[in-house]
Amino acid sequence: MATEIILPDSLLKRLNNLPKEIRVKFWEQLEKLLSNPSYPSLRNEKLEGTNQWAFSITMNYRATYMKGAKSIIITAIGTHKDILSK
Repeated sequence: MATEIILPDSLLKRLNNLPKEIRVKFWEQLEKLLSNPSYPSLRNEKLEGTNQWAFSITMNYRATYMKGAKSIIITAIGTHKDILSK
């Protein structure tokens, strides 16, 4: 998949404000996404009507991203309700 991970400063700040176990799990899940986007625990899905995708961090937390030619841009991190009900 992609080789470069882009996390905007505002998103990195949001990530750093999350509980430690969520931050650790985010990086683990991101590694899985890079090596195998179909990994079952990611529950990776294209968001209908957008050019964004979402993957699971935990049962309550998700991250959204956009795919570039050789990069992925993380666009949001938060609870399922917070980021997918906008």
